[in-house]
Amino acid sequence: MRNSSTKILLLSVIMLFSFVIATAQTKDELQKKKQKTEEDLRLTNQLLQQTEKTKSAGLNKLLIIKKRISLREKLINEISQQINMLDNEIEQNTERIIKLENELKQLKQEYAKMIYFAYKNRNNYDRLMFILASEDFNQAYRRMKYFQQYTKYRKKQAEKILITQKNLEYETEQLKEQRNEKIMLLSSKEREKAHLSSEKVKENQEVARLKRKEQELRNKIRENQRVMKQLENAIAELIAREAKENKTYKTLSAEEELISQQFKSNRGRLIWPIDNGVIIREFGEHPHPVIKGVKIKNDGIDIGTNKDAKVKAVFEGEVKNVIAVPGANMAVIIRHGHYLTLYSNIVNVRVKPGDKVTKGYYIGDVYYTDNDEGSVLHLRVYEETKVLNPKNWLSGM
Repeated sequence: MRNSSTKILLLSVIMLFSFVIATAQTKDELQKKKQKTEEDLRLTNQLLQQTEKTKSAGLNKLLIIKKRISLREKLINEISQQINMLDNEIEQNTERIIKLENELKQLKQEYAKMIYFAYKNRNNYDRLMFILASEDFNQAYRRMKYFQQYTKYRKKQAEKILITQKNLEYETEQLKEQRNEKIMLLSSKEREKAHLSSEKVKENQEVARLKRKEQELRNKIRENQRVMKQLENAIAELIAREAKENKTYKTLSAEEELISQQFKSNRGRLIWPIDNGVIIREFGEHPHPVIKGVKIKNDGIDIGTNKDAKVKAVFEGEVKNVIAVPGANMAVIIRHGHYLTLYSNIVNVRVKPGDKVTKGYYIGDVYYTDNDEGSVLHLRVYEETKVLNPKNWLSGM
């Protein structure tokens, strides 16, 4: 019976310990996400300041504002999650405090009874007589052991009271800290809501301003479609040429097959092609942010970044092509077994076809202009001719 109780107690302790670790991990993960969102907000603020320096600031400025709004909404949601988690902790802590208070009260009552009993039997002579009045030696031994055990038990009860008091003080202090943290989070949430409201006003103003430049925007759409078509053709030509040379994915070398498998297994863990950046144009087809009824298709993602940003290969591979694309500067295509990555709007290219590159290899700089564009890197991921969403392959997404 005792072994069974010990096992149950041990299992309860393990479960409680596991819960505490899991909660701490969830809290840490949420805090890291929140910090990442705050970092992205700081970067978009820098990008916005760059675009506001020029009078020709247009669509990219609006896209950055929209990105800030989505990041702000994400941050508010993350703060809300922290508050909910804190509410649960406060509730559990309050329950523990009530339990400790009741336990302490009971311990003190029991200890008071023992003190009263000890006071009534404080005379050593009475104790001795109680032992000597035993019917036999065994009974005398048991009475003597009773006094010894009673004294030891009373000492343990006193220690229990001290430990419970310390636990109660600790839990009370924790509760105080949690309540203060909640106040700070609520204040932070209200500030972010005010910023969000202000940014939505700014977004509406920017949309209204850009609507007056609709023809210019339509011309920009046509130009962008032309650039995207050139990039698509470059990939198609590369695949066709390799097939003609009998270098299709069916005949990759053992080394290339290994790189291909490693690339595939790193889905969601690939490094970013630049150190600091935020996605301002998502993958896929989306409504134009200003012109109603017009949809924009993007076979990659566009990453806004700072001036002089360096472009890195997201994984090891072989440079297959370096091409000039009017309107998108230079583009670099790297093969990773069955997979390809394309980086465009690059200048100062540091690689050439045939070069073997490692993960993080410096391949060039993102082009920067003082007009609306700023610094934007276009990134694509292909599985042979199949277009993939790069966002699903990058880490931290």
